[in-house]
Amino acid sequence: MAQNYSKRVKGLKRGTKYASKLHKYFIWILLVFVILVFGSTYLYWKLERGGQGNLLEALWTILFTLIGQGEFANHPQTMVGRVIVFVLSVVGISLLGVVLSEVLARVMKYNLKAMMGLNRCKYEGHTILCGWNSRAELVLKELIASGTQVAVLTKTKPAELSHYDVFFVAGEPTSVERLEQAGIEKAESAIIFAERGEGLSADEIDAHTVLTTLAIEKRRPEIYTVIELLNPANERHARRTGVDDIVFCERTLADIVAACASQQGISSFISDILSYSDDGSALRAADIDPQWNGKTVGELFNAMIADGELPLGIMTQDEKADTERWDHEINPPADRVISLPMRVVFISRNAK
Repeated sequence: MAQNYSKRVKGLKRGTKYASKLHKYFIWILLVFVILVFGSTYLYWKLERGGQGNLLEALWTILFTLIGQGEFANHPQTMVGRVIVFVLSVVGISLLGVVLSEVLARVMKYNLKAMMGLNRCKYEGHTILCGWNSRAELVLKELIASGTQVAVLTKTKPAELSHYDVFFVAGEPTSVERLEQAGIEKAESAIIFAERGEGLSADEIDAHTVLTTLAIEKRRPEIYTVIELLNPANERHARRTGVDDIVFCERTLADIVAACASQQGISSFISDILSYSDDGSALRAADIDPQWNGKTVGELFNAMIADGELPLGIMTQDEKADTERWDHEINPPADRVISLPMRVVFISRNAK
C-alpha cells in the first residue's frame, strides 16, 4: 500500500513538472500551431488547388481537415496534400489539444483566483471600499447607480457581492500589498467602513479604521478618502492621517430621525436627495467653472436655475488646514464674489 502511495506521489510530481513546462513554453507551442495551420493553408491553396479560389476558403478547409472532416481530409489529390493531411492528423490535432487545454486551464485559474480575491484590479478612477458592515451594500448600490466602478477589499467575501458587478480583493485593508492589489495607484477615492467585530469596542473599531486610513494616505496621499467613525471623540486622531471626509453614521442617522419627527413629511425628501439609484433628484457637488471667477454667486445660481438645477450653497477651501478641506456655506449672499477654487452644492435630477 505504501508502495502504491509512493508511485502516486511520484506521478503527481511528474504531472506538475510537465504542466509547469507546458505553461512556460505555451507561447512557443501556440506559435508553432499557428505556423502549421497557416503554412498548410498556403501549401494547400498553392499546390493542391493550383492557386484557385481564395485563401480564406483554403483556411476553412484546413481547419476542417484538422478535425478529420471534409473532402480534402479523406481524398487529397497530390503527394503534398497527403503529407499535409498526415501532419495535421498527427501533429496538428496534438498541438490543438495542448493549446485548448492550456487556454481552459488559464481561464479556470483566473476565475478561481477571482472567486478567492487574489487577482489584481485593473480599474482606473474607481472607488475602493475597505471593510464591510450593514451599510456597505447601500453605499455600493448608490456608487454603481452613479456609474462608478468599485473594488471591495475585505478579509472575507460578503455574500451580497454576488449580486453586483464589482472587483473583490481578499485581505486586510491595512496591508499595503492588498491595497495595491485593489488598484490604489489609479483609484479616485476610498471609503473605509467601521467594521464591527465580536467583542470590539467603538474605540477599537475606530482605531482599526484610522490605521487603514493611515495606510492609504501614506501609499497615495492624493486619493480622496472618506471614513466612518463611531465615536466623535476620535475625530482628532483621524484628522492627523490626512483624511478628507469623516462621517458619523449613527449621529447623522439620529439627526435625520429627529428632523423627521419635528418636520413632518420630510423623510421622503431626504431619501430622494440622498439616492442616485432612482429616477428622482439627488444632492451633488461640482467645481465652479473658471468662467465664473470674479462674478457673483447670484449670477451663478440664476444660471443654474435656468438649467433646471437647484443650487443650495458653496464650498471653499480651508487655508488653515494641514490637508485639503472644504468649508461649506449654505445659502450664501447673492453679492458674494466667486474666488476660485470653489465648489457649488446643488440638487439635480438623476440620469434615466
